[in-house]
Amino acid sequence: RTTTPGETKLLASEVYDILQSSNMSDTDNVNEMNYRRRKAQFFLGSTNKRAKTVVLHIDGLDDSSRRNLCEEALLKIKGVISFTFQMAVQRCVVRIRSDLKAEALATAIASTKVMKAQQVVKSESGEEMLVPFQDTPVEVEQNTDLPEYLPEDESPTKEQDKAVSRVGSHPEGAASWLSTAANFLSRSFYW
Repeated sequence: RTTTPGETKLLASEVYDILQSSNMSDTDNVNEMNYRRRKAQFFLGSTNKRAKTVVLHIDGLDDSSRRNLCEEALLKIKGVISFTFQMAVQRCVVRIRSDLKAEALATAIASTKVMKAQQVVKSESGEEMLVPFQDTPVEVEQNTDLPEYLPEDESPTKEQDKAVSRVGSHPEGAASWLSTAANFLSRSFYW
């Protein structure tokens, strides 16, 4: 509204030119997709020198008891940072130290005697391929001094007359709708 009709026409033509130049050729689209793929890998830890991500396809990972066996085997390996399971496709995404070999993960999973792991890698065309590990076991450094998990008992209830209230809090009837909503959210979710 503050521009003159001539300025509006000039701005509109600039926007039109930008939109026209965004219709790139197919090769530019492929280059841009490769750039985005490389940029997205940053979040997977590919540039982190201390950690790497390994995707495993685990034959035999089909129920919760086998998942627990796999968890126990992976937790015993020194150098495993974290792992998540994708039970629908029998996969496990493991984040490990950069000096730990993926073969060590396969050896630990094979030690369960009911599961076998293969590494999932992407080809240059972006297709996933399964790469089997060698049958020769790799020496695995074990975590022997793992602490016990804390018990999952609920914390004891606190007496209401000894509860602490915030400074400046209003009596129940005088609270605004915003503070009521905030109190509901803070009581409803486990922080």
